[in-house]
Amino acid sequence: MGLYRRPHDMNDPMDQAGTDIKPKLEFLALAEELHSYILSFLPWQDILRCTSICRALRQIYVLSSELQYIVELGGQRLLPVPITDLGNHTPVSQRLQLLRDKAHAWLQFNLHARSFQTLPIQEHFYEVRTYIADGHFCSWYEGEDSGNWAKIIPILPNPSQQPVERHWFSGSLCPVPNAYIVDVYMDPAQNLIAIAYAVSRNMLQEGRFYVDLRALDGDGIHPQAAGQTLLLSVLTAQDSHDSFTVTENLRLKGFGRYLALQCSPMFDDPTNTSRVIWWLQLWDWQHSTTSNCNLSDAMSHFEDSIDFCFVGNNRLLMLSDNFKLYSIEDMSREPHLLACYSLPFPVEHKKCLLPIDDIAHGSQLHMRAQQTMWTSDPEHRVLCYATLCPRLVFVISTSIFFDFDSEHVGEKAVTIPWQNWGPTNSRVFPDSWKVYVSGNRVLQIFPTGTGSRYRLHMMDFSPLAVERRQGLGRVVREPSETEIRDSRKTLTTSLPYVEVVSDRVFDIMESIEMWVDGDRIYLAKMVDSADDDVGFSWKPAVSILILFSLRI
Repeated sequence: MGLYRRPHDMNDPMDQAGTDIKPKLEFLALAEELHSYILSFLPWQDILRCTSICRALRQIYVLSSELQYIVELGGQRLLPVPITDLGNHTPVSQRLQLLRDKAHAWLQFNLHARSFQTLPIQEHFYEVRTYIADGHFCSWYEGEDSGNWAKIIPILPNPSQQPVERHWFSGSLCPVPNAYIVDVYMDPAQNLIAIAYAVSRNMLQEGRFYVDLRALDGDGIHPQAAGQTLLLSVLTAQDSHDSFTVTENLRLKGFGRYLALQCSPMFDDPTNTSRVIWWLQLWDWQHSTTSNCNLSDAMSHFEDSIDFCFVGNNRLLMLSDNFKLYSIEDMSREPHLLACYSLPFPVEHKKCLLPIDDIAHGSQLHMRAQQTMWTSDPEHRVLCYATLCPRLVFVISTSIFFDFDSEHVGEKAVTIPWQNWGPTNSRVFPDSWKVYVSGNRVLQIFPTGTGSRYRLHMMDFSPLAVERRQGLGRVVREPSETEIRDSRKTLTTSLPYVEVVSDRVFDIMESIEMWVDGDRIYLAKMVDSADDDVGFSWKPAVSILILFSLRI
């Protein structure tokens, strides 16, 4: 690599020839303080290679917290927050220890009662869409009779974080009276709440929506928003003169400065069978209230057989009959198709899962600077793709969406067969009860086979977890075959990972819901309530939600 040159050798043919060449400056002859500085410009894999070929370089690495920190970050697939943004200037040695503790804590998967903090929340749980982001419990309820409401409650926010607690009742969520709200998105990291709505029932049927942007901790427009209301520009039912019915498959998602609204309405065509058409509108909400960046297409499957997610700061992945990767760098035009990834067989009822914390923060690393010293690398993490028919969970490395030749991006998008990308970049599991994602870690709940009893399985797909498990967990490197039900087919996949299974067994009342937010696991549990005389009733209106928070 040009970093180390052996001492002068008189037997060298070049020397015997008497060639008058001045010796190159040897790396190890430089001042000691320059060694770590120069090596720090190498990728983490090359730093490790250097330490394996030279004893002196190995010693430099052992004595340098900076080099070890670079390797630890890269091996765990994390990106550092710039030191200048941290404010507290935590020493590198301390950050290195915190990072190693973070990795080891996942492998010490202790789920006994002493590991938990318990927080009671009374909620209409089974009728409410809930998630946890940035230490906040976010819920959104869409009801016919009682109207809509949204709520955000701080659970265990970081000490340096400004917690937010709000409850929006029906009529206070939207600036337009009696509007029909279709979805709500909350991002505590950016102090943002976005509300997608239609002004009237006719506009709801026509698929004409607006998105209102506000600050979570106030009633005014978000200070970074380009305007209060985002406007839709995609083709709607009224434009195509079709009979239109809005389905429940309306999704409002965000990632940093991007917001996207996706809908799969059902059209009744009297001359043909029912057909499904989906569309998606994207905005850069910090720079413009309008956008020409939208997609639409017809589908041959069920209306909820499509999903989307953001992959990195400028790429969008549409998941339907296959995976289509788009560039969204230019918001003034339709997203540019980069590549199409084929699946091994047709699947239906798909759902894509990315970590909520990564979706919420997106590219806004400065928003997280006071909360953490690193963030997940969007080019090197995993996403989960759950299918209902057949019942499978695909764990896929996002690196495949960045590895294709950038020189050919401007040409026609290529189709990549499953055999060329899937087996080595994914693992396929039989459908678990539930699945959750955090960076390179996947948490699944699997039945034990004895009644309604479940265990938690944590799988870490980061390279350092596989190499340095220190005797904890089960390392899986060999390919695995997954049998496809009602079919003679099997799928062989080989993405390496470490698996740790919880020693605690849960029954269905102890794990009715679960979330992963950064380094915390939250479990929702039904409990007996003497005040409400509910017992273990399944009545959703009076259920008690207990969040067990396990810091890992």
